[in-house]
Amino acid sequence: MKILIIGVNYAPEISGIAPYTTAMAEGLAKQGHQVNVITGVPHYPQWSNYTNFTGLTRTENINGVNVRRVRHVIGSGGMGLSRILQELTFGLGAALSPWHRPDVVIAVSPALISTGLQVLRGRLTGMPVTVWVQDLYSNGAREIGGSNVKGQVLGRVESTILKASAGVLVIHDRFRRHVVADLGVKDEDVCVSRNWSHINVDLAADPTTVRRKYFGDAPLVAIHTGNMGAKQYLENVVEAARLADQRGSKVVFGLVGNGSRREALEELGKGIDHLVFVPSLDDAEYAAMLQCADVLLVNEKPGLRESAVPSKLTSYFIQGKPVVAATEPDSATSDEVRAAGAGPIITPGDPAALLDAVEDMAGSVSRASQYGASARRFAVEHLSADSAFQRVSTWLAGLSAVRSRVNTKEME
Repeated sequence: MKILIIGVNYAPEISGIAPYTTAMAEGLAKQGHQVNVITGVPHYPQWSNYTNFTGLTRTENINGVNVRRVRHVIGSGGMGLSRILQELTFGLGAALSPWHRPDVVIAVSPALISTGLQVLRGRLTGMPVTVWVQDLYSNGAREIGGSNVKGQVLGRVESTILKASAGVLVIHDRFRRHVVADLGVKDEDVCVSRNWSHINVDLAADPTTVRRKYFGDAPLVAIHTGNMGAKQYLENVVEAARLADQRGSKVVFGLVGNGSRREALEELGKGIDHLVFVPSLDDAEYAAMLQCADVLLVNEKPGLRESAVPSKLTSYFIQGKPVVAATEPDSATSDEVRAAGAGPIITPGDPAALLDAVEDMAGSVSRASQYGASARRFAVEHLSADSAFQRVSTWLAGLSAVRSRVNTKEME
């Protein structure tokens, strides 16, 4: 098949959605499909043009995949005007780019506005455009922005776009239920394929060296990795570190990565000895960072339930380390952590509960080992990249076959 993937995030971005879009493109190419990608300016999670991209477009080949980059406004995170401008300018650039008549198109959401433009072009030109849903916009507006009105408006937009697409790919059963029950997509048009662990533990740098480099001789290290934005509500981790100072705890918290809230978090964390900020790392150091930690953290804003499943979980589980999840007990994230048996789920937005859970984990080596072993077993059994590529390939082939039958009938 000729497959076109359109998504604003792609390599060399190393966190968020980009590693999955990149791996999917390369995985489908290795299966023998002809894969092209239209993507944007590398910018995440710094929200800046950190590769000094110039010009309106650029073409390159990355690991056997032809990639076309289009220039767009770079937002500042969140869901404000700058985000809308980013999605609109990228969406227009992608929709006006040459598509070369693919058999099927995969539009990655977010970005929703861009996805809508690709679906519109597909409808006008008779090319099937599917949507790969990594985050749910309408739920995010309600849970992060706290706006029911915005959530309802975005819900109608999201529903219209998804129902107009040729099919919807989601990363979790919770997403499927919402897409079908609340957004009105036909159940038979939805495919569930979990994200996978994209970290190659065999290529990791030396964990001991990485731990000493960033944390010195700290006896217990708990780290949170990835985007530092509103959803993560990392003020909770900063305050847990402040409490660790006051208690004289052995725990040192590490915040690894970048994002729209990093500067504010650094300001909030000034003078806290039990808090370390680590920049975004290359794959080798990132893998070593996960391996050198005693506890891995997931932290979400109170009230966040349905809008996202943190991509970091796939990388966490394969490490065989215990995970402490500060999230709502009925969230999609808590469902995933429970399914993996990866660790305790605690009240979000409670720094004392977070510190207590990490200290408790340190006090029970056998329980921590059991959590870690269970998480790794879950990753091996359920989060295989190859099985995800095969599932998506089969689903796309089915969509392409349906299109071929429809076109044949129209010609008769």
